[in-house]
Amino acid sequence: MIAETLFKIGKELFSIFSNLEEKRLQRTIRVAEYFSQLAQIIEDTSAYLKQGEYPHGECENLRVHATKMQQTIGDLVGADEAKIYADRVMQVWEIEAMHGELIGVDEAEKNEKLKILDASAGYFRGISAHLRVTS
Repeated sequence: MIAETLFKIGKELFSIFSNLEEKRLQRTIRVAEYFSQLAQIIEDTSAYLKQGEYPHGECENLRVHATKMQQTIGDLVGADEAKIYADRVMQVWEIEAMHGELIGVDEAEKNEKLKILDASAGYFRGISAHLRVTS
């Protein structure tokens, strides 16, 4: 659930940001860094989980970023839409819970969930890269 939700959010935001008009990309460096940091949180969590380790501190990192999402992207995607995305990330901010989700599942299911988590980080990295290239 956590990985799938983050994947959907990243995919949707990637679509939005890859279609922004040039004039709306004035603040791209700040926004690109924000999305890069989100990707890093997800990548770090995935790395811990792949090692079977508990990803201490990543919940708080994701929660802090969720609280900043609306102010960071609101003027680019609209305040209401930014709030929706921020709320969706806030629903899964307890990313450390994935550790518990992976206990007792077979290796194939574990790998699939981690693959989705990695793909979600890829979308956030993609947003960041796109914004940096188009600025």
